[in-house]
Amino acid sequence: MGVRLFFGVVGLLTAGLTALGLNALVPLILSQETLQGSRILLYQTDPEIVQRLREAGAQFGDPQFSLAWNNYNDLDLHVVDPSGYKIFYRQRNSPSGGELDVDANAGGTPPTARPVENIYWQPGNAPSGTYKVFVHHYERHGSPDPTEYTLRIVANGRVREFTGSLRHGELSETIEVNPAEVSDWQPLGGTLNPLYGLGVMALWGALTGLLLALMLRLPQRLFGVERQQFQARVVLANALGGLVLGAITGLIAQGAFLMTLGLGEAVARLFGLLLLGGLLGYALHHFVPNLPLNPARIAGGLAGALATWLFYWALESYGEAVGRLLVLGVIGLAIGLMITIVRVVFKEAVVATGGSVGMRALGAPKRLEVRNSR
Repeated sequence: MGVRLFFGVVGLLTAGLTALGLNALVPLILSQETLQGSRILLYQTDPEIVQRLREAGAQFGDPQFSLAWNNYNDLDLHVVDPSGYKIFYRQRNSPSGGELDVDANAGGTPPTARPVENIYWQPGNAPSGTYKVFVHHYERHGSPDPTEYTLRIVANGRVREFTGSLRHGELSETIEVNPAEVSDWQPLGGTLNPLYGLGVMALWGALTGLLLALMLRLPQRLFGVERQQFQARVVLANALGGLVLGAITGLIAQGAFLMTLGLGEAVARLFGLLLLGGLLGYALHHFVPNLPLNPARIAGGLAGALATWLFYWALESYGEAVGRLLVLGVIGLAIGLMITIVRVVFKEAVVATGGSVGMRALGAPKRLEVRNSR
């Protein structure tokens, strides 16, 4: 039992250190600004306010006015269109086509500490002219004031964020926006070519497969595994195998994530991480001695499913970098724990009948040498 725990710790530490390295490496290749708007299995690349909009099922448009704050108070977003019609919680739709589709922390809705509100027009259907927008602190729900907020405005393919704070009953300053006059705003980032996301996940899978193939193999020399398993050419060939199959695993997991996004991001991420863990277990079985196939891929898949919850928990509390570390760490732990499981199961079964298992069984689990203890 101690052997399995040892390799579980090795898998955990190896995968965790791999995540730390990749957290530092990927931004050197693709900046956060470059990744913004892309959809990648192990990344949340949208700004926080956009993440909340997606989670709330908000529509995206042009122009679009979105408000976010960070407590249970009820702030309200008001937008006056060029015709003078005001959209807010009492008038959610305008004759010009504008709509308030998300209204957080209002009466009758479940309260949230990550609230967002959203008013939008379908692109190409909005009236031209000047829009006026302001924020009203409508009601306190037990959270302290002043309440800080972020107002995000998208207009004519460009975006700008405004910040402020309000106490109960206060109104913000009115911001006037003419979509024809926002050329100095930041261009709105579009969705990246899917090849970028596939490349990022191939890199994560490749380095994880490479390092786990090495680090789950090398310590086995201490436990009596036959010497030929540690010849340089064998170690190199299996490390390269882990790299190649790990890259393929990352590609498949990212592809599955993209193809199932229509079911919701959380469901797609669950499916993608389940595949990531299960396929890593399958790949490493081919390159790590004493790693049985079915236990490895089942443990990896279950760990991937658990890692989905850990990823979202980390997003809420610590950030996505910690989430990626937890994902790889729990997958590495689960796969590492499967080392020698066949030997342990067979040994316990044989010993129970009075026999024993030879040390050569560690090197070739499918050719267990059982010696009677007569």
